[in-house]
Amino acid sequence: MKFSDEGIIIDARKYGENSLIVKIFSRQHGIYSGFVKFARSSKSAAIYQIGNMVSFEFFSRLEENLGSFAAIDLVESFCSKIIFERTKLECSNSLFYLLNEFFLERENHQDLFEKLHSFLQKVTAEKTSDWDVIAYYVKLELDILESLGYGVDLSCCVVTNSRVNLAFVSPKSARAVSFEAGKPYENKLLKLPNFLLENEATYDKHHLLDGLKLSGFFLEKFLLEDKKFNNFSHRKNILKALE
Repeated sequence: MKFSDEGIIIDARKYGENSLIVKIFSRQHGIYSGFVKFARSSKSAAIYQIGNMVSFEFFSRLEENLGSFAAIDLVESFCSKIIFERTKLECSNSLFYLLNEFFLERENHQDLFEKLHSFLQKVTAEKTSDWDVIAYYVKLELDILESLGYGVDLSCCVVTNSRVNLAFVSPKSARAVSFEAGKPYENKLLKLPNFLLENEATYDKHHLLDGLKLSGFFLEKFLLEDKKFNNFSHRKNILKALE
């Protein structure tokens, strides 16, 4: 088995004195783990940082075995551009954590890859504010849930089928609820901020908190029930940035 592709490094673990086991979310082939010799040399170490986009060759004698990466070249170093910008870095690392923990390897998720790549381009743009980054981040969390088969349906009201005045999400059905239908049960529903429905919607920190609570609720419900969600440190730090 052999192919060439490009992708984003989402994990890197030491192996022996000078080598690494690297996990790459590739554009056309999904997530692959592979062995890299001499990856920790002074010349190569900067390439194998989480968040870097690289081109590479992957090969494996047997499809079910751990393969190896070769001919790895740096395409773009995203996280080095935001290393001193805490909120942007926490959002990026949180997404890498979700991809690393919950996605099976060798399954194609090209649409999600393009969204992650777009997110990293926006995050590293000089004029992108922390608030905009958090808004992009919440949308991508919902995209991750959808890619894993746990989509939150914001297209219409689960009660009336109306597509207007959507204001809440049902925690049971993971579907939107209109303001009129949901108002009497407001304390049992999750708030749906407009920035998740309209690209040009204005928002403040309270809307961002509502968005984080919405995506966080379903992350915990569908993915993190066996893990301590409160110890998901990257996400905790994002929430602190809005306090």
